[in-house]
Amino acid sequence: MSKQVITASHATFSVVLSNAFQGTPVLENPVCEYNYLWDFEKNMGIAKLISVNGTPVNITLHPLGIKGYLDFMSDIPPTKYSISADPGNSIALIDVTIYRVILDIDLETGARSAAIMFNTDGSTIQTTSNFSDESSRL
Repeated sequence: MSKQVITASHATFSVVLSNAFQGTPVLENPVCEYNYLWDFEKNMGIAKLISVNGTPVNITLHPLGIKGYLDFMSDIPPTKYSISADPGNSIALIDVTIYRVILDIDLETGARSAAIMFNTDGSTIQTTSNFSDESSRL
């Protein structure tokens, strides 16, 4: 029996930023939809934050090159978005500024974690409950 070698990985999925890592939450438990594509043979890939609470943001995330993880981070300047205050509620919009977006995928366990730094200075950080408090990227 031959061992199957995985040469690429891709997925679209949602996570909830339920943890107030720093500052006062800008959105209450925002639902963030991501996708990523990774080519293990070329050791290259890209990810995107597609939406927050169903509001399209389409923020590109670039790989960080941390061993054992697929780690991605945005490189946009602080950017203002009008985002649904609640998932699926396009009537109640709130203006937010996104400073940085981080997505981590543990290659061993498949666990996915994420963080968004809000405000023009990144002073508010909301994360998934499993995001590492020791992250050097914040």
